[in-house]
Amino acid sequence: EALLERCLAPRLPLLEAPHQSAACLFNGFSEGLPGLVVEVYATTLVIANHAEVDAVLPETLERMAAFFRVRLPWLTAALLKSRRSAIPDERLGWLLWGTSPARKVREHGVVYALNLTLNQDTSLYLDTRGLRAWLKENCAGLSVLNTFAYTGSLGAACAAGGAQRVLQIDLDK
Repeated sequence: EALLERCLAPRLPLLEAPHQSAACLFNGFSEGLPGLVVEVYATTLVIANHAEVDAVLPETLERMAAFFRVRLPWLTAALLKSRRSAIPDERLGWLLWGTSPARKVREHGVVYALNLTLNQDTSLYLDTRGLRAWLKENCAGLSVLNTFAYTGSLGAACAAGGAQRVLQIDLDK
């Protein structure tokens, strides 16, 4: 819990009311629990277990969810995704509590649609937050071709920034 508290403190300014943004709250790969990542999408907590199936005890995951539920009382749902599970629904994610995951987030004034259980990832990569901000600020009047669109968030940032035309393509329809 001390580790989670230390990681959460500097990220709290990203989580201001009305809680529409998204942020990485804990990246275990670099912060001490390899394989575990905790993110928040509006009012939904997502715990992603990238470790081997039996490498992380269920009690650890439950304690993490409980920690964030107490520290962030405005959360309305928590989702757990186990990337290496043999069970497809566990890879896509299941609710630990709450009734439904958030369906949208707001970042740099742009609203992005979400389906947190569509794929084994969350469909909005938070590590490209800075890139989306840069694109929004620098694409006015440009024509943009995004050849690896996947989620479409980079093209949406370009369009929000006034790009004249945005064409997005990806292998995955």
